[in-house]
Amino acid sequence: MKKFCKVFFSILGILVLVLVIAWTATDITKYIIYADYYDGYQSACPIPDIHSGFTPQGITYLSSEDAYLQSGYDGEHLALYFVKGDNHKKLLPLDTTGALGKGHGGGVTATDKYVYIAGDNALLRYDLSAILSAKAGDRIPCLEEIKVDNSASFCFADGDRMYVGEFYRAGNYETEQSHAFKTPEGEENRAVVTCYTIEETGSLRAQPEFHISVPGLVQGFAIHNGVIAISRSWGLSSSSLEFYNGMLESGAAVSDNESDFNSVPLFYIGQKNLIKQMDIPAFSEDLTVKGDRVVISFESACNKYKIGKVFFATNAGSYPFPTK
Repeated sequence: MKKFCKVFFSILGILVLVLVIAWTATDITKYIIYADYYDGYQSACPIPDIHSGFTPQGITYLSSEDAYLQSGYDGEHLALYFVKGDNHKKLLPLDTTGALGKGHGGGVTATDKYVYIAGDNALLRYDLSAILSAKAGDRIPCLEEIKVDNSASFCFADGDRMYVGEFYRAGNYETEQSHAFKTPEGEENRAVVTCYTIEETGSLRAQPEFHISVPGLVQGFAIHNGVIAISRSWGLSSSSLEFYNGMLESGAAVSDNESDFNSVPLFYIGQKNLIKQMDIPAFSEDLTVKGDRVVISFESACNKYKIGKVFFATNAGSYPFPTK
């Protein structure tokens, strides 16, 4: 028996050592594969409850609090986290009926008064002061459901402008035919980011200011000093973080004339105004801005996917905005 135990624990020790070496090598590999990204990378904040049911989707920075809001879903319900340093509180957003919000959830953004969560062709608007004063587990009443003209996968507030965008992937995440656009350079886009004016009341002006035609697989969008950043991802493939020098005049109309979609100016982004593109780890999600850096959230380490646990993808990261 002693001999058996000795052999057993020797083999077990070797297996544990091999696993530790493999785990470490896997983690180190990401710094080689994504060297450009990690050269400028800084950890931004933890992603809360990543191992206990939360699937993160959105992130926004609150400069007045030096803190973040992170949105997503826990089971079938929406969840919203206030994250400051290593501390967080989980809040439960309600819909306009007073029931717990349901669905996939999407991006989150904030002004100095209101918080907006994207999803299902609409933004849900909440009072920021109520969120800041709430205790963990509190239910946050929805002030308004604002319908928009795309599927509203992500959103980004910049001053009095709200950018709401959609995710496109052929076959399972289709968009309206009117959103299809072929750029003058020949690139095929099937999704839009729509810009609205934010009213003093926190609602959005019904008529959009303009549309921006964007490529497929966009998960997040942000603007800083005229530079547009987008996050693109799908599945286990590497994500893409891209920076564009503003917007380009379309020089053409969208392809459908059945609605008033065409009455709104159309711009686009593409290879012509691309400043920088880099591969980053898989499952990138929403974007926000802190100082001169773009902050990127990831969902790869949640229990739904797990692969990010191997790569220790439990924090949102940040990368400096390039100059034009």
